[in-house]
Order: sequence, then C-alpha cells, then structure tokens
Amino acid sequence: MCIVREEIPGIHFTGEAKTEIRIKQKPTIVIKPIRSSVTKGVSVNINCYVSNKGEAYLRNNTAINICFANNTNVPGCSGIDSYNVTCTLTVVTNISFICGIGNCTLSNQMSTFTVVNKGSKLCSSEADWPPTLEGNEANIPCPDGYSGLEARKCRTDGSWATEINRDGCKQKELEQLENILKTTTEISATVVDSSLSSLSNIVNNSNMASKNAGVLHNDIVQSVAIISQIASKNVTFSDHETANKTTQVFMGIVSTLLETGKTDVKAASKSKEKEVTSKILASIDNFAKSVTGALQVNQSVIVRKPNMLVSIEKVPKGTDINFPKEDNSDSATRFKLPQKALESLSEKTVSFTAVKYDNLGAEFISKNNTSIDSSVLSLTVDNLNSNNLQGNISLTFHRKNESRRPPECVFLSRSQDRISAWNTSGCSVENFTNSQVICSCNHLTNFAILLSLPDEVDIKALTGHFKALTLITFIGCGLSILGALITIFIYLYFWRYLKSRRSVLVVNLCFALFIAYMLFLTAVEQTNDKVGCAVIAALLHYFFLAMFCIMLALGIDLAVAVLDVFNSRSSSAFLLLLSWGLPAAIVGITLGTTKTSGYGDESYCWLRNNTLFGFIGPALGIILANLIVIIIVMRTIYSSAFMMKKSIKEKAKSGLRSICSLLPILGLTWVFGVLSIGEATIIFQYLFAICNSLQGLFIFLFHVVLNTQVRQVVSRKIKEYESKTLSTTSMSRRKLVSSKEMLKSSQSFEEFEKNGSRTESTSFIIPRVNASVSRRPTVFSS
Repeated sequence: MCIVREEIPGIHFTGEAKTEIRIKQKPTIVIKPIRSSVTKGVSVNINCYVSNKGEAYLRNNTAINICFANNTNVPGCSGIDSYNVTCTLTVVTNISFICGIGNCTLSNQMSTFTVVNKGSKLCSSEADWPPTLEGNEANIPCPDGYSGLEARKCRTDGSWATEINRDGCKQKELEQLENILKTTTEISATVVDSSLSSLSNIVNNSNMASKNAGVLHNDIVQSVAIISQIASKNVTFSDHETANKTTQVFMGIVSTLLETGKTDVKAASKSKEKEVTSKILASIDNFAKSVTGALQVNQSVIVRKPNMLVSIEKVPKGTDINFPKEDNSDSATRFKLPQKALESLSEKTVSFTAVKYDNLGAEFISKNNTSIDSSVLSLTVDNLNSNNLQGNISLTFHRKNESRRPPECVFLSRSQDRISAWNTSGCSVENFTNSQVICSCNHLTNFAILLSLPDEVDIKALTGHFKALTLITFIGCGLSILGALITIFIYLYFWRYLKSRRSVLVVNLCFALFIAYMLFLTAVEQTNDKVGCAVIAALLHYFFLAMFCIMLALGIDLAVAVLDVFNSRSSSAFLLLLSWGLPAAIVGITLGTTKTSGYGDESYCWLRNNTLFGFIGPALGIILANLIVIIIVMRTIYSSAFMMKKSIKEKAKSGLRSICSLLPILGLTWVFGVLSIGEATIIFQYLFAICNSLQGLFIFLFHVVLNTQVRQVVSRKIKEYESKTLSTTSMSRRKLVSSKEMLKSSQSFEEFEKNGSRTESTSFIIPRVNASVSRRPTVFSS
C-alpha cells in the first residue's frame, strides 16, 4: 500500500493507492510420453506443456518447443499457446526428443521411442500409460502439484501390473518448506510458526482424504520429515505464551498425521508405517526440549487432542511426577515416577514430557495373535539417564477390553529415530484384574500392555506350563551340550579303537548339535542389531539343518549296514558332503530368494513367515526317510534267525532298546513338534521339549555309556592303567625289600668280623639284587 500526501497551507489532502505484487515461478515442463515402445512406421504424438502455467513466467516472444537431440526444432508441430505444444511423427528407428524453452536448452525434458519387432508382446496404451515392451517399466509424470515420476511394470505376458509405484512423487509445497528449513540449524519462533502454519493447512486439507493412497503416503512421509526438521532445530521461544501457542499447532499436526497414517494401509507396508510413527514419537521428544527452555518452575504446556494428551512441565526437584494430574482415579491410565528415581539429576528443577496416545502401537506388534489392550504412556525426563533409574516407574493401565487373559507389560525399544518393537525387558506385571493392569519398569520410554493368549485357555495352567517348558528347555539344552562335548572327547580320545564311518557321523552330529544349541541358548534373543540377528538366524538355520542331514546320513549308513548293499565299504566322503553341503545349499537358496527378509524379527533371531518352510520342509522329509529306515531295520532284526529263537518278552526288550538307541541319532523325536501344535496337545509339547532338548544327553547315554564297544575300549584302558599302577607299586616294593636285605647282610658281616667268629658260607645272607632288578614285570610285556 502506498500513501500519497499533498499539503497546501491551510488545506491537508490524504490519498491511498494499492498495488499487488505477484512473484512468478520457474516453469515446470512436462513431456508425454517419457518412454514408449512402438513398431516401425507407427505414427505417434508427443505433447509438451507447462504444468504450472498460472504461476509460471515466460519472457515475451518465448515459447516451449519440441526439438531433436541436436536442439533443432521438430517441424510440423502445433501449439495451443506458448505453454503447450504437440507434434505428430512417424517413428522408423529408435529416437529421442527434447522439450524445453526456445531451442530446448532450458528446463528440458526428454521423450524416448524404442522400435520393436512385430509380434513382440506389448502392454497396450492405457489412460496416460504409453505402449511398453514386456518386462520393461513405464513412467509418467506425477499428478499436478507433485514433482517426480510414477512407475508401472509391464508384465512378461504383456499385461499391466495393477500396482503403481508413486514413491517418487513429492508435493511441491512441502518440498519448498523442506528447502527453507534445510538452510539453517537455528531458527526463530516466527519462522517455526510460519512453517507450521503452512504445514497445518496442507495436512488438514480436506482433499487429502480423497487422494490416491500412494500419493497420500508420500505426503505423510514429507510432512513427518518437516516436523522432524523443526524438532531438531534449536528453537528459542520468548516466553511461555509463545511456546504454548506454537506447541498447540505442532501437536495438532502430529495428531492429524497419526490418524491419517492409520488409514494409509495400501500405500505402505507395516514397516513403513512403523518407521513414520517412530519418527513422529522422536520428534515430539525433541520439540518438547525447546519448549521446556521457555518454561519457569511450575509452568506447563498442556495439549489435548482427540487421540493424544501431552503435558510438558518444569517442576522443582524432589517432586514425584504424576501423569495425568487431572484424572488420578483408580480406573484411569496413569503413571507415577517417585522423586528418588531423579536423584542422579544435578539440576534443581526437573523438565519432563509426558504423553498418552489413545490409538497407537499396533504397527509395532511382531507376533501373530497379539494385540494392544491399552493406551500408550510415554515419559521423557531431560538430562536423565533413563536406563539407570534409582527407583522404578509405576504404571496403571485401563484395559480397553475386559479379559481374564494374562497381559505383558511392554515398552518400545528405540535406537535414535528408529523404534524396533515391543519388548518386555526391564518391565514386569505387578498385578492385574479383568479391567486393570499395574506394571513396574526400571527405565523410561513408551509403555503399553499386550495380550497374546486366546480367551478359552486356562490362564494359570498355561502360564505354569510355559514356565515349566522354558525351564526344561534350558536345563535340557545345557545337559545336551555337556553330553555332546563328552561324547566328542571320548570318541576322539579312543579314535584308534572306535574309528568307523558311523563314529565319524556321530562326532559330526554332536558337533553340529553343540553349535546349534549354544547359539540357541546365547543368541536367539539378540534382536537389537538387525543385521546381526539375521546372521544368527541364518547360522541357526544352517546348523539345525546340518543336524537333520547328519541324521539322514546315519539313516543311510544304517540301511546300508542292514541290507549290505555296498558291503559296508562305501566312503564316508559322500555322507559328509550330504551332511554339510545340502544344508548350505538350502540356506543359500532361502537367503537368495527371501533377501534375508524372513531371517529374524523383533522377538527372536529365527525363521519367520514363509521362510520357516525352508527348515520345516527338509526336516519333515528327513524324518520320514529315517522312519522308513527304522521300519526296515526292525523288520530285518525280527526276521533274523537269532531273534526267531528268542521269547516274546526278550524280543520286546531287544526291540525297545534298539529303538531307544536309534531315535536320538535319527531325529524321530522331532515328530512330537508336529503333534504339539495347539494348547490341547500340551503333553506333546512336554515330550518335544524333553526329548529334543536332551538329544545330546541321549546320544551320550546310548552311544557311550550303553555302547558295548565303547565300554570295552574304556574298560580295557582302565585295566591297563590299573596294571601299570600296580606294576609300578610292586617294583617299588621289591626294590625296598632288596635294600633292606643288603643292609641286614652288611650288618651281619661287620658283626662277624668284629667278633672274629667264623661260620659256613651258607650262614651269610647274600641278597639277590641283580635278579630282582633285571626281572621284567609281565604288565609291560607286549
């Protein structure tokens, strides 16, 4: 606005004139098609236009044109105006065109035509999608208001894929905001207000709900990136009122994004939603730190939104932190952090951010048949090491659905911006009823309760069974590891006497079992490092498969021995190659096809989803093969002349012993795992846990303790040792007796000379020293 004034003595005039200044934008040029496949001699249309015509600026006598690759204009083109031009051409060879301003050197875009043979499979033109050769990807510009390209695959059968990839589409208004915020690390509250106001208008735009799901997801990702940028800046608020006003807008945007993200199911996978939500939660904590800097003691900023309640406060040290303050009834979801937990703080005041989310957490669930049964509570205390509290935080959750099912108290394990999943470490259930759960945790973050058991199950019984099965597994695996180590030691120590093809396989089985069980006990829950967890899962997959393949090799060896197909002289090289090579091939193929996506999750470093069939399939095949081997062996044994002469009782006893000795090395006890699916078969779960966790111990018992050959070798060595000890003792005694006789003889001779007495030579005591020393004990004879 301009004010014009003219003054005449005694007379005063005032006039006003207004003018509007519009800032034109750089033209955004779009060319269609970007790529197209055509047969030779086909006539094609090329269209080039300015998508932001209303805001774009072109100099006088300037227009957009379509040119050849050498920047010469294509003849015969017609334009609606300076902002839109179309050319019609006949394509006879592969060719590219450029669209740009003037001679196409400014703001240019390219269109490429590829000539294909007649009969080639093409995806036909569909809406804006151009004809495309099978197996290729087509691109078209993103919708108006967005930069970038959409992509769509032409299948090998010449049909279009239904899914359209819009990950490259970015909203221009949001891009402008991102560019403004990238230029500085410290921004004023005014710039923050302006940016948040623009962002709020965009995310609350009513048209967002009707947008394509893929584009909507990109809007959410861009918006989250912007609030993350704002939250990471060192924002300085002048006073409490300014901080409160800006926080209301910021949390309003967060609330909208959280709700909008829940409806965006088709656009992004669960992992993308998880990543977006994780960044939002981290942004809230970071932004709140700037807000607390503007607060005085006992001041707070409270934000109430339909799906969240936020409290940012500064209180004197020595005060318990209770949230929320306005509703501390017995039925409310709330928490209390005692003042003793804050003793490590050096400041005289405590600044904290507490949040209650009413509709959050489902995206972080990694287990099937599990649900969030409460609101999510969050607490962050500035400058406090939340992993080493002096006292536990007490949390009370109101259950969304009344239930007798036992809950789990969980928290979101987080590394910087990335939150992995719900975790129970450091949290425990203090008490629970049908409507309420009380938890206690020794650290701070985001908390909730999970349910994972069906209603009809007896809660106390299943909880007891779970604890018992866990105890059995740990004790059994420990005994198996010990049994496997002792078996390996004995077989290697007495290898000269026990060497055989079957002994080689038994030692290999014990080695694979030792590694597999050690990894299972020590590393299966190391889920913090995603890459490390995938490596652990792959190693477990390999060594457990190796166990099964060695069991298969033992089954083959046993069948050969019984049927005498190769006269028991076949090399063990083939069996070892089968034992260790086949698992490597299976794991390699599984890793290649899944790209490690099925190796490890947020709960365990083991196979999940369809990847599990890479273990179950081979394992069941081997179990079936070894079951056939057992049947063949038992049939051969019972049809032998030796067994025919025995009584029924002796046959049963011999057969039972044979089966018991074969089961651990042939892996048939894993059948109980198949039968243990479902709570109604709890007996099979116990049998599975006992038999398989103790597999190494059973191998030690049946193939060391109860193995006749091993017992004979060990017994012979023990007798040799005892004989050596006995011989050494006997020789020592003989030496001692000889020494005494020599001393006695010497004394007698001296006495004789002293007394001058003479006797017959036979009265002398002459020790047979040489004879006693030169005699070799029989124990050392070869």
